[in-house]
Amino acid sequence: MPATALVTSEQYLALPDEFDHNGNRIKDELIGGEIVKMPPDSLLRDRIKSLITRILGRYLDATLQTSLELLIEAGAEVSKYDTFIPDLGIVRIGRLSGEARVLRGAPDLAIEIVSPSDRPGTLKKKIEAYLKGGSQSVWVINPKTQLVMIHSADAVVELKGDQRVEDPLLPGFALPVSEFFKLP
Repeated sequence: MPATALVTSEQYLALPDEFDHNGNRIKDELIGGEIVKMPPDSLLRDRIKSLITRILGRYLDATLQTSLELLIEAGAEVSKYDTFIPDLGIVRIGRLSGEARVLRGAPDLAIEIVSPSDRPGTLKKKIEAYLKGGSQSVWVINPKTQLVMIHSADAVVELKGDQRVEDPLLPGFALPVSEFFKLP
């Protein structure tokens, strides 16, 4: 059986959006040259994403971080064969251009919330691509285990419970992991 040709980010971004029978856009990403369909978020995962969005938004507002912007599910052309939709991304404002369809390069901080449908090998490929594509760090947040793994170019740190999530991109930000899972 012949090998399937890899799709480039340029080809992927030129494709028309696909919609289901109800008119909802079918979400997908380009991972290692392969288009991967993504099922809808679980309610728990979506609630955790909303909570973390509020936490990071309050931090950025309180610290008057005008040089950073929090992006929610914004596309990022990470490499020639990788175009992702991180759950959340923090990007330096100077990298944002007005009319671009997606961010060129990886977010400075990429945040992925693990879904039951995520394959470990695929998640590992995404983390590697983010770091090679310019992310200073990648937070992988696991609702099932209530762990946060922070990946950087030189380390992987696993945090849980009262251990604090910190990141050099976010000076003064220090929050216990447990706060990421405190849903009303």
